Amino acid sequence: MKHKLLAGIAVSAIVAGSYAPASFAQQYKFVATDSSHETRLCVRAGNNDIKGVKSTLRKMGIHDRKVNINTIRCNDLAPAKFAYKYQADNTFNFLNKYSIGKNKVNASVTIRDVAKAGQEPKIIYVSAAN
Repeated sequence: MKHKLLAGIAVSAIVAGSYAPASFAQQYKFVATDSSHETRLCVRAGNNDIKGVKSTLRKMGIHDRKVNINTIRCNDLAPAKFAYKYQADNTFNFLNKYSIGKNKVNASVTIRDVAKAGQEPKIIYVSAAN
């Protein structure tokens, strides 16, 4: 009986914990300042839209993935650093894997204020440059 109770508590804790990161994604709202592929990539990186990032990179040229990731600037930051700054963990992990040199982030443990999750999202205007 005790084993079933502990298993139920563990599952509840895991399920509850799996929804916590979604609240961080709503902290920011990204608005594109133009319709270029580069800006779309940046907006999708900030929104933690991994499928959108991969799709945009394919449209820009699959063979140039690493080059594009390392030459594009999202509000004067490399795409991996931009995703990291706005806590977009999925896109950060993907972009950082292809980043080199000063574009790569050596991630560290951070503590986030969960109480801020209920606030209105902060609007971030995004522009990209090569």
